[in-house]
Amino acid sequence: MRNFDVMKDENRIVITGVGPLSAGGSGKDEVWKSISERRTGLVKKTYEIDGDNIGEFYVHEIKNFSINDYGINQQVLGEIKSWKQEDEIIDLFYFLAVIKMAIDDSGLKIDEENKFRTGLILAHENMGLDHFYMKVIDELSFAGKADRPKTKKEFLEEFYKKFNRTGYELQTFMSLHHIAKIFDIHGYSLFLNNACASGLFAFEAAADTIRSGKCERMIIAAVDKCSLFKQIWFQEVNMLAKDGRIKPFVSDRDGFTIGEGGAAFMLEKLGDAIKRKAHIYAKYLGGSFVLEGWKVTYPDVSNNLYESMIRDALTRSGIKPSDIGLIIPHGVGTNITDRYEAKALTQVFGKKTKRPIISAFKPYIGHTLGSTAILETAIMLLGLKNGEIPQTLNCENIDDALGINVLRESREAGDIKIAMKTACGFAGYDGACVFKNM
Repeated sequence: MRNFDVMKDENRIVITGVGPLSAGGSGKDEVWKSISERRTGLVKKTYEIDGDNIGEFYVHEIKNFSINDYGINQQVLGEIKSWKQEDEIIDLFYFLAVIKMAIDDSGLKIDEENKFRTGLILAHENMGLDHFYMKVIDELSFAGKADRPKTKKEFLEEFYKKFNRTGYELQTFMSLHHIAKIFDIHGYSLFLNNACASGLFAFEAAADTIRSGKCERMIIAAVDKCSLFKQIWFQEVNMLAKDGRIKPFVSDRDGFTIGEGGAAFMLEKLGDAIKRKAHIYAKYLGGSFVLEGWKVTYPDVSNNLYESMIRDALTRSGIKPSDIGLIIPHGVGTNITDRYEAKALTQVFGKKTKRPIISAFKPYIGHTLGSTAILETAIMLLGLKNGEIPQTLNCENIDDALGINVLRESREAGDIKIAMKTACGFAGYDGACVFKNM
């Protein structure tokens, strides 16, 4: 419900549309249903190349996805496929799906009047890279032939002939180009890659863009898919859960499992949303961000950057620690990162506190890498709208030494109004964003 305080705060940034996609389903209704029923998309998948077994890995896999189910402009989609020489990059299709769902959910019609006042921010960790690798493996057939290139110059010429267009598509601006063409969006644009925290950086960048007057509204989106090459790498550095079950903040935590999916949001000023009678999910109150610049796979436990960032996010949002009713942490399920995150949370909010409630969502959807923060934010806001805080799965053996109470049984949201999403990402990209349920 709206009240007079909301009406006075017309320049606040609010969320008016959401489009999630996960192994549990497509769209806010399906995704929420899968969460509320405690379902996951966890499967064990065998990866093969030409019949050779490369390995078996767990993944929260999206199944039966078709871009034709989303009402995308087929003519423009055909033009993009033609440009891509019929390559189908599933990551791009995920982007199109979540953005279309967020636009539809917002009730906004992007037309001649507002298409230049609507902007776009995308986030992804390795857009098209996995496809490029596989295409090189599939198509470099000349490498084993007697007439294969004899010199580096000949090899370069053959390589360019086969992969010039696919290689060009690795440039992240091409994703913005294709999506702008599909949806007829022509405002300010940006592509981010801040690892696991990318979605939170996108919220802040979008809010800054709207406040500055560059655009009246912003669409933010982040997606990711399961990459064989990342599966192999994470296995090599011993970061994958042995049984596929992510177990945040428990004594027997042993790693994570990759998930597929992402989400998109529509952001605009509260006054504009009220004028067009849009459904409002939440206010974006503010955020804080750091780059540790230490190790790639581990946080810098020698300092308090994560704790300081959380405190700064509260200050920038104009609230006190006691105002926070819910925290959705990174909760990645690795030994060091869970310990580091728990330390920061207990330093700010106290040990063994019953409020704020802490619940981690990766056991439901997997670690969706560059889209993990934005997808978990979507689930968090859907939970508040549906009046339920989902429990953390797989947390039978809570690590008491960490000092935090993880929600082990789902409960009603009750009077919770203010929630925080945090991310402790690879390469030290950390973020914390605060939202107020409307």
